[in-house]
Amino acid sequence: MHLQKLFSWLLVLVFMSVIVAGCGAPGLTAIEFVPQDANLIASIQVSKIINDRDLRDAYDEFEKEPGQPQTVEEALDELVGETGIDLRDFSEVVIFADITTIEQVDYLGVIIEGTFNEAQFIGNIEQEAGEELATSDYKGYRLYTDEVEEFGITFLTDRMLLLGTMEAVKDAIDVSKGDREQIGGIILDAYNRLGDALIKFAFELPEEAREALTEELVPGEIPISLGAFADIDIVGFALNKEAETITIQINPHFLSADSAQDAKDTLIGAISLFKGMLEVPEIKELLGKIEVSAADSWMTIAFEITLSEIERLTETFQP
Repeated sequence: MHLQKLFSWLLVLVFMSVIVAGCGAPGLTAIEFVPQDANLIASIQVSKIINDRDLRDAYDEFEKEPGQPQTVEEALDELVGETGIDLRDFSEVVIFADITTIEQVDYLGVIIEGTFNEAQFIGNIEQEAGEELATSDYKGYRLYTDEVEEFGITFLTDRMLLLGTMEAVKDAIDVSKGDREQIGGIILDAYNRLGDALIKFAFELPEEAREALTEELVPGEIPISLGAFADIDIVGFALNKEAETITIQINPHFLSADSAQDAKDTLIGAISLFKGMLEVPEIKELLGKIEVSAADSWMTIAFEITLSEIERLTETFQP
C-alpha cells in the first residue's frame, strides 16, 4: 500500500466514523496550528463519536453489505489491520485545507490529538505502506516523508500528530515557530460561533459554488428569488448530540447585513411555501422544526430532531 493511499484511507475512515461517528509548543491547541492560508477548517470529536452508545448501536443495527464490518469494534479492528492506525487512540481531529477550486485539493493538513507512541506509529505506517519513510529536520521537527515527498508526517507534541501535503505540514510548523500567521478573520469567527460540537466546519465558499447555489437550490418553476444567496462568502456547519437529541446548525455569512436579512426572509418564505405544497405530514413536521434568524451579516439555520423521531421516519419511508 503506497503512503498516498494510506493517507486517503485515514481521511475517509475518520469521516466515516460519523456514521457510527515531540517538540514544539505544548501550550497550543490544534486549531492554533492552522495557518492563515487555509480556507476550510473542520473539527471531528472522534473519541466522543466512536464511544457514543447510541451511535454505536445505530451502526451495529444498520443493514450492511456482505463483507462489511458488522459492529463498530470490527470496523475499528479492520482499520487497524488495513492501516496500522487505531481510531481509539484519537480524541480530536482538526482538518484544514485550501478549497479555492472544488475539483482538486492540493493543500491539506490533518492534526490529530490523542495518545501516540511515535516509534510504534511510524513503524505501523511503514509496515502497511510497504516502504520506509525518509526522515529530515524542518525547524527542529522530525519530518517523515514518502519517496516523492508529496506527504509528510510529524509530531507537534507528544499528544499531537500532524500529517498532510508537504506545503500544509510545513506551514503548520511555521505557525508553531511564529514564522507564519495563524488562521483568523471571518472564517475563524464562523468556526468559533459553532461552539462545541461532535462535528463542525467552516469554509470559504468558492465562486463556482455560489453560482451553483443560486441556480440549483430550488427548481426553476418555483417562484423564489435566490439572488441574496449569491452574497454568501463563508459557511459554518455544526452537528451535535445531547442525550437523544441531534442538533444541526448552519451559519452562512453574507457580504452585507441587507443580504443576510433578504436571505432569511427568502428562506422562511420557501419553507412556508413547501409546507403548503407537500402532502406528507412527516415532511411538513420536519420543515416546521427549522428555525431561521439573522443578525448583522450572519444568518442562523437551526434544526433539532430526536433519535426516536429519526427511527419513526426511517420506518415510515422504508420500502
